[in-house]
Amino acid sequence: MIASMTGFGKGEASDGQSRAVVEVRTVNSRYCDVAPRIPQSLSSLEPRLKEVVQATLSRGRIEVTVQFEGAGAGVSAPILNLEVARGYWEGLSRLKKTFGIEGEPDIGAVAAMPDVFRYASDGIDLEAAWGLIERAVCAALEQCNRMRRSEGELLRRDFEARIEALEKLLREVEALAPARVTAARDRLRERLAQLLASEVDPDRLAAEVAILADRMDITEECVRFHSHNEQFLRSLERDEPVGRRLNFLLQEMGREANTIGSKANDAAIAHLVVEMKEELERLREQVQNVE
Repeated sequence: MIASMTGFGKGEASDGQSRAVVEVRTVNSRYCDVAPRIPQSLSSLEPRLKEVVQATLSRGRIEVTVQFEGAGAGVSAPILNLEVARGYWEGLSRLKKTFGIEGEPDIGAVAAMPDVFRYASDGIDLEAAWGLIERAVCAALEQCNRMRRSEGELLRRDFEARIEALEKLLREVEALAPARVTAARDRLRERLAQLLASEVDPDRLAAEVAILADRMDITEECVRFHSHNEQFLRSLERDEPVGRRLNFLLQEMGREANTIGSKANDAAIAHLVVEMKEELERLREQVQNVE
């Protein structure tokens, strides 16, 4: 079953003294991009949080917001690392002097430097906190996945309808294809007769028509297009992320459509190819949201 990359989930966990609330929001992305927002006092738990999320979701921009309340959870006042701050200040002062820049360094810029301030929350049990956060994030991910699968089901129905539309257009192309050779043969006969100003040699005409028919033959392209459509539908039933596979198949379908259009040499078929490309473009837009 395919899943959308758009979803939302919320989970909570409590042990009577502390409480964790986690919200997960996901949107389209080519990769699995996890963006956690966690209290500074619990920042050491961020790698674990990412690991849990990445084990569940394979693609998407994933924003994970963690709120934690309870004993020891309040963030204490920031702790100044005076030696680090002094090092930044002296380094910036030397830079200013070297380049002839007047004035003192910007204290705000120094304060924003890494490790100048750290945050501590004395008394917090990180393992106990992680137990609650893990339960909450798993609940949020489960809810988010249900939403993603529900939207994925809507996408699947739309995909099936559009693939059926492509199959219908392809059958119309195949029905029109044989008549092109007959029409091309008649045009060729007229041109040869004009050039030779006499009766056309049947053997020569047959040879020229055979060459022309081979150049105009779209049988292989149509067969491959049917195969791509079938693979696309089968992929929708896979119990794994298939977004990249679907996108690849659409690229192959687009190549076949382009080749059919270039070899058709027929206005009616050209119009059908335009409709096929429109359907492929709609599919391509939707596939960008599939995990």
